[in-house]
Amino acid sequence: MALFAGAVPAAAQAQFDDFPTGFLRPATGGMPPDAWNGTSLATAKRLVSALSPAPRSRALRDLQFKVLVSELVTPGGDGGPPPALFARKVDKLAAMGEGESLNEMVRAAGGYEDPAIAAATVNALMMAGERGGACAIAASHPMTEPFGRRATAACQGGSDGAVSTAVLDGPALAMVGASGARLPASALQSSQPPMMRALVANKALPLQTRIEVAERGEAGAIIEATRLSDLYVQAVRENVPLPGPMARRAQLVAAVSNATTGPEIVQSIAAVYAETRNSPLFPTIARATAAGLLRLSPQPQFANVAQEAIRGFLLLGDKKLTEAWVKLAVDNALNKNDPVTIAALDHLMPLVAVAGIDNPRSLPVETVNRWYGVLRRDDPARAPWRGNLLLELFRATGIDVPAGTTPLPEQPTGVRLVAPPAATLQALQAAASGRRRAETALLAALALGELPLESLHPAAVGTIVRSLRIVGEDESARQFAIEVAIAAGL
Repeated sequence: MALFAGAVPAAAQAQFDDFPTGFLRPATGGMPPDAWNGTSLATAKRLVSALSPAPRSRALRDLQFKVLVSELVTPGGDGGPPPALFARKVDKLAAMGEGESLNEMVRAAGGYEDPAIAAATVNALMMAGERGGACAIAASHPMTEPFGRRATAACQGGSDGAVSTAVLDGPALAMVGASGARLPASALQSSQPPMMRALVANKALPLQTRIEVAERGEAGAIIEATRLSDLYVQAVRENVPLPGPMARRAQLVAAVSNATTGPEIVQSIAAVYAETRNSPLFPTIARATAAGLLRLSPQPQFANVAQEAIRGFLLLGDKKLTEAWVKLAVDNALNKNDPVTIAALDHLMPLVAVAGIDNPRSLPVETVNRWYGVLRRDDPARAPWRGNLLLELFRATGIDVPAGTTPLPEQPTGVRLVAPPAATLQALQAAASGRRRAETALLAALALGELPLESLHPAAVGTIVRSLRIVGEDESARQFAIEVAIAAGL
């Protein structure tokens, strides 16, 4: 919107803050209409503008998106300077690469009548590869210039002169596609969500390039795992040459996709988890093969992949299926009395507790001791950090672990950790205490930003999880906790 807002009077922009905007309601997964209650308009504007287009957590990215597109009552006007809150939401959704959702929100609000918002929507749709929808808007609504002329030229299949890649916005990408020109190498390394989504969808690019971008994008919560899975399967089906490690990942995912019988699915899932468990791309590959897990029912003959299924469903946030596979895994361990199977479960059961399966309020001390013993045996140097993270997650999700009752360390040691600014965490806690739901959700996403999950300070993780649960975002809080735990190697 910074490219388009200057030519629009402040009054014209502000009119969209006079009524609720958004398309998600509580019945369809949105926030309650009063989620901004207690938050000033100036604060709401500041938070939306400050959000990262790509927070590192998929759970917090989805929560941020939910705030932006839920049909919420806007805080009362404060006479502040433009752009309006609605315009800032348009800007942020565009930056997140959410062209189609942005278009739905703008259409519902009648936002095409604002030339700046119409231009931003057309640009976002073109970046998303939705040229038809973009051109329909461009043909019937005025846009800010010179963007309008460039968009019209792109819709007509040509350009207003030589194709320039100096500014790779929607019209430029459309013109490049029409002319067959090559994208600059810098574009292929972009970490911006709209560009990454455009590259993944660009069928003119080599499949290897699209997969490389999709892998980076999925790991950064930008590209859907199903989209990456489709590219892997296509590469194997078409015998596309890929670098060795990438080719192996594609083969593993394709094997799961192509499996039809229960034993075939079991074998393919077991291979995926065995080969990728210690890889930084493990969560990505696990999500890319989730469809295979969903086709596998928790039956005794499949007990040998129960632990893999549990970890997969924890990543997906499916509590019902997690619970079913946990029961199968526990029954199998008790029947076999196999130390290896029991040790494997001791790795997973802490995550099961954090996920809220059975909603435990306390844990037997001897059980916690046994779980921590596994961490110590696996990696003594990092056990204090992981043990402290586990302690923070237990407490943040409502499990009472009094100080000194277990060997779980009260402070992390032995690793270098990062944390959000103290002022942001304080603001987050204050918003949660005031039950300001939308504000708390955005502050949680803002606190994380682009900090790496694998080295996030446990105390900061606990603050984010606890704050979200206070305002009723328990599912997002627990999913974020699981993401951090798995990234930390738990």
